[in-house]
Amino acid sequence: MLAVHQLPRLPGAAWLVPAAILTLLALGGQSSPEDCRAPWPRAPRAPLVPRTWLLAALAAATLTAASAAARLDDRLPPELLGGDFAVTGWVDGFPSGPAERTTFSFRVERAEDPAVPRRLRLAWYGAPSTLAAGAAFDLTVRLRPPRGTLNPGGFDYERWLLVEGYGATGYVRSGAAAPDRSPSLARAWMRARRAVADDIAAAAPGESAAALVTALAIGERFGFTEQQWEALRRSGTSHLVAISGMHVGLVAGFVFFAARRLWLRLPAPAVHYDLEAAAALSLAAAIGYAALAGFAVPTQRAVVMTAVALGIVAARRRVGAANGIAAAAVAVTALDPFAVLGASFWMSFGAVALLVWLALRYARRAAKPAPPLARLRSHVRALVLLQLAVGVGLVPITVLFFGEVSFVAPFVNLLAIPYFTLVLVPLTLTAVLAACVGVPGADALIHAAGVLADVAWTWIHAAGGAPFAAAGVSQPQPVIAALALLGAAAALPAHPLPGRSVAWLALLPLVSPFQHRVPEGAADVTMLDVGHGLAVVVETRRHRLLYDAGPSFPSGYDSGADVVLPALARRRWAGLDRVVVSHSDNDHAGGIAAVLRAWPDADVLKGPDVEAFGGRVCAAGQRWTWDGVVFDVLHPAPDFSWRGNESSCVLKITTRHGSVLIPGDAESRAERELALRPDVAADVVVIGHHGSRTSSTPAFVAATGARHALASAGHANRWGFPAAEVVRRWRDAGARLWVTADEGAVEVRLRDGRIELGGQRRARLRYWRSE
Repeated sequence: MLAVHQLPRLPGAAWLVPAAILTLLALGGQSSPEDCRAPWPRAPRAPLVPRTWLLAALAAATLTAASAAARLDDRLPPELLGGDFAVTGWVDGFPSGPAERTTFSFRVERAEDPAVPRRLRLAWYGAPSTLAAGAAFDLTVRLRPPRGTLNPGGFDYERWLLVEGYGATGYVRSGAAAPDRSPSLARAWMRARRAVADDIAAAAPGESAAALVTALAIGERFGFTEQQWEALRRSGTSHLVAISGMHVGLVAGFVFFAARRLWLRLPAPAVHYDLEAAAALSLAAAIGYAALAGFAVPTQRAVVMTAVALGIVAARRRVGAANGIAAAAVAVTALDPFAVLGASFWMSFGAVALLVWLALRYARRAAKPAPPLARLRSHVRALVLLQLAVGVGLVPITVLFFGEVSFVAPFVNLLAIPYFTLVLVPLTLTAVLAACVGVPGADALIHAAGVLADVAWTWIHAAGGAPFAAAGVSQPQPVIAALALLGAAAALPAHPLPGRSVAWLALLPLVSPFQHRVPEGAADVTMLDVGHGLAVVVETRRHRLLYDAGPSFPSGYDSGADVVLPALARRRWAGLDRVVVSHSDNDHAGGIAAVLRAWPDADVLKGPDVEAFGGRVCAAGQRWTWDGVVFDVLHPAPDFSWRGNESSCVLKITTRHGSVLIPGDAESRAERELALRPDVAADVVVIGHHGSRTSSTPAFVAATGARHALASAGHANRWGFPAAEVVRRWRDAGARLWVTADEGAVEVRLRDGRIELGGQRRARLRYWRSE
């Protein structure tokens, strides 16, 4: 399954025939002519690869390719990009965001154009108060195929859309509530879940408490703020607010033991079916809780794992722990071939495998007789070691998926897991059940759960707010990741091999600041993909500079927080020495505030029209040198009177391997002066004003003599940037064009006597990325 998901293109149906033939040939090679001529019969030769493995691999690849093809077939065709469509359906999730720009999931029941996908991700500007989960609407929407920015360390939005089953994104142009016909079962259940969320919001002591109680009760986390998500991530407690194996297992386990104890009181022959009855009731409770949580993907996985475990118990057979976990993994991936793309799959099965492995070993030790006090000390010590071992064992997975390591997670979870499992979750579910059946005093129970939720938030914010709580790390190289996985396994106290006390050292390269160090005298320049805007990161051996930070909008999107900070966090050890704000336009300066909140000590150099952020005003003639790399400000001159785009800070980075020129939004007047400077020549130029016709004048293009021209522009933007005549002008001058809309983030490496360029879309080419 993983191999199929790494493909740049999905194979067609014709590949199945040769794959099946090759598999059969591999399975059929059991004997040879020498075996037939032997004077006595010989045992058939065992195949090099077990036949079940080959058949399983073929079946898994076929299932994954077919499922992926079905998802891609339900996407909006590229030729319909920007079209308006009339659709009727209902809101199949909880909307999020302010009324100025509310995002929501929409299930299409009827559309005038059959090409409209069945599920849409929409935004509604000035949404009505009636926009709520389960509500039906007649809408006119403007759609586009799934597309997202792609940056180092950033969120892969297109992959998320694929996994969630969205066939198009867009926004509402007009809409009204649809007649409330007889709702489907799915829609009626969504409205019931919304009623539970409304009850929690009305009874909880505050918004933070309501958000956490709602997440634990129905699996919806729309109420969390960015600050709360950051605290959860840095404290390593995000798993506690996602209904998954721990929560479903708690409900299933409680019902199983309670039901079995009651069943054992029945007379024969019913009493002999205690395990079967308890397993059936336990599974029903797990399915009910998953339904309350909306059957989210982690919840479905938890139910499948629970069903496998209960089936083994009800069958009254001894099954090894490894076989049980493997059976659950097979069932989960067979039902959802996209599960392996998510971090939660690997975190869930990794944690369960580690816990089972370590617990079985501890159980053998605990079987030895010991005094009660010594046994208690042994239990406490084992609990601590289990938590620490799971924390260490999951570090490689955490780094691979999130690029961050929480140092406080093992210690925080040591207290948080029992608190959530034994106190907060049981009280929350009891309160919700009481509210659903109309028990008097249910509001008081919800309020009590909210008070306990506020206590949990206090701990989480305190732990996540510590400066040493977590650290961003670079994307590890494959060899380093493999070494870390082996080291983590060898460090666990679950095997008799020597060297456990030092095996954890294999994790250090994951967080080593030397893994991606830029050589002395060299520079790495990355033009991030921020849509319509500009953000460029420049790294030398010991310094880092940010030129602009893209846009921010009242709707909540902030490229500084959503794109720039994750890119910088990959190598947080490098710091941020200087921020250059070219001019005051939002598409360049909008994200600066978020960056400076994270890096308040960074020096600021800004254009003459920028009033915020403090710092100094840039002027031609300013120069500094970092690690053998020279930085020159070429524009504006102190007596330059124009403001706005024309007064953009123009920065040139020069190394002995090559040079890069960043002119911001400088237009024809500024370019006229720059073209007269002999030092304007550069190997790589970031095209001014995103490729507008007001920039890239013939004289300026000729004066730079660039071999590569980079344009930061949004995909299918309304201005048509970069303009066709600008593209032609740069190409006629001998420059190769790189546009973020097509390439994603563009990385330039000036080192080893040459200039290397590459785009994120080329480096991370996958079948789900649109052209």
